Amino acid sequence: MIIPTLARPERVSSLIRAIDSVVSQRGTQGVPLVIVNGPFATAEVRAHLARRRDIRVVTLEEAGLPLALKTGRATVDTPHFAVLDDDDELLPGALGTRLQALDEALEADVVVTNGYLQRFNRRDLNIADFGQVQADPLRALLRQNWLPPCAGLFRTHAITLDFFEEMPAYREWTYLGLRLALERTIQFVSRPTFIYRTDTPGSLSKSKAYCLAGSRAMARMLELELPRDVRTMIRAHLTAGLHSAAEWERRDGNYLAAWRWHLRSLARFRGWRHLTYTRHLVIGSARRLATTAGWPGNSL
Repeated sequence: MIIPTLARPERVSSLIRAIDSVVSQRGTQGVPLVIVNGPFATAEVRAHLARRRDIRVVTLEEAGLPLALKTGRATVDTPHFAVLDDDDELLPGALGTRLQALDEALEADVVVTNGYLQRFNRRDLNIADFGQVQADPLRALLRQNWLPPCAGLFRTHAITLDFFEEMPAYREWTYLGLRLALERTIQFVSRPTFIYRTDTPGSLSKSKAYCLAGSRAMARMLELELPRDVRTMIRAHLTAGLHSAAEWERRDGNYLAAWRWHLRSLARFRGWRHLTYTRHLVIGSARRLATTAGWPGNSL
């Protein structure tokens, strides 16, 4: 079980909870492979990890989830592997459920299970109808993410290192889900096996970096051999991502950067839909210029 973690002090309790949810699995032995992702871990965290005899630890000097996942996959020496974020957890019997599904579907390269999304003390089932997902996983992925990091169990011989070598920074699991749907056989199981927390403070998916990196990640997805309609859907997501980046920079008062993102969005597929947004940048830029210049009557 690959567990990438920055091992920051504020995530120590959730990291320990994630590890314990693996080692306490009933009927199946899970071995956490903790990838300490960069130089942020305190001495206390490193000491705790070093004392444990039920885990393996690899420490990286450079932070980055794609590198951590690639390192974890390169280190795996078992017939199966899985991934768990340091703020999520497996439910009891999760690994047994996944192994049984692979044993029953010998043609499958990966099993993907259902699970619970937890946010603001509310817990909801991730996928309401796995039948629709199984029927068309490629297009279903772009409607709702069926592959959060804690959902899968992979056959090591089938999900090779190259799946992680070209992975973009951010949107990693959407990229992996696309490749699995295109290139491998997936077995879907409706039974919930995980808790995926979406409200964790400091989550990268809520960061500005995540937003600004979206267009690069989706451009990487467009390098895949996709059906025309799926390519069209991703192109639309790419344009929306450029627009979101423009709005984030505008809210931060970075109008030059906002203009750059906005002009890029206008030049992309269906970018004309964001043409009316130009007025917000014009008004905001004028106000910023007036304020900087100290002109009277600058409340445009």
